[in-house]
Amino acid sequence: MRCWRRAALEFPDGLAVLIGPNGAGKTSVLEAITLACVGVSPRTASGGDLVRAGAEALWVGLDIGYGGQLERREIGYAPGRPRRLRRAGQTVRSLGEWRLPGALLVFLPDELRSVKGPPAARRRSLDRLLEAAEDGYAAALGGYQEALAQRNALLRRVRAGETASTGLAPWEARLSELGARVAASRRRATALLSPIFARRLDELGGGEGAAVAVEASIPEFATVADDRLESTLARALHARRERDIAAAQTTVGPHRDDLWVGRGQRDLRRLGSQGEQRLAALALLLAGRDMLSTTAPAPVMLMDDVLSELDPPRRAALLRALATGGQALLTTADPLAAAEAEHCGATRIPVQAAA
Repeated sequence: MRCWRRAALEFPDGLAVLIGPNGAGKTSVLEAITLACVGVSPRTASGGDLVRAGAEALWVGLDIGYGGQLERREIGYAPGRPRRLRRAGQTVRSLGEWRLPGALLVFLPDELRSVKGPPAARRRSLDRLLEAAEDGYAAALGGYQEALAQRNALLRRVRAGETASTGLAPWEARLSELGARVAASRRRATALLSPIFARRLDELGGGEGAAVAVEASIPEFATVADDRLESTLARALHARRERDIAAAQTTVGPHRDDLWVGRGQRDLRRLGSQGEQRLAALALLLAGRDMLSTTAPAPVMLMDDVLSELDPPRRAALLRALATGGQALLTTADPLAAAEAEHCGATRIPVQAAA
């Protein structure tokens, strides 16, 4: 895929660092691993961008230890054709049935979006953790998004005078039911995640007193009990009907929530420096690994060109954290950074550009 005509690698347990010049294909290795676990690239939404120039298709095969067994996973893609998915030698039709949520966590240079990006990016980072950590969360979130699309479509029709607003009630009931489940899960997850995040950020040199919390679009969500979330959301949707009709979109609900990321009273999303935001994004990733590791094997960490952006003390702190938490693969073009990783026990894997 991309710059590789053919490549085969076996990764060691623990920490490994892929070292090579820019453009050698290090990131493509991480991209291939991600593709073989979740079926999508962390870099692009276009499958055609993954195929090597001049090639007709791509194929990735991966052997991964999962659930106590070694499992063979395969994905093939040709532009203009559906993905081909195989698991343990059997063809799988549905991407949802094939993917391995929680098998890996990925940090790319633009992963700062999980802190400094728009609210949707922060919601998505939390939702990825919950999809892996909580059975049924992905289905609840997907159902909520489907009901949201239906209500929004109906709002447009009501605004255009094509139908009456009474038809909104069934979709509001569905949104309230599923939205309450999504909101309760996010609230529980951040309560668990926040102290772990604080500890990890302090270990990376980001300071004490950090926290994460759901910033709900409905202020009442901050104080009501879980069993009152559904009725609270139902009242909010009903109260905002006229406003939503005028806007032709649903203006309140979990799809409008945000994730507060801060230290003390300081909002790192808006007031943090680039360096502080980078440390917070890394601490969130490490905290996510810790959280998932309480109920399942530790996810594989894939981190692209992260060492060059850190000063020596924080780089050493990150390497120490990665060296003790399961399998982690890093890329770098910096020989000094690679040497530091080796000093922390990393296996060095040289990468040269394909001919």
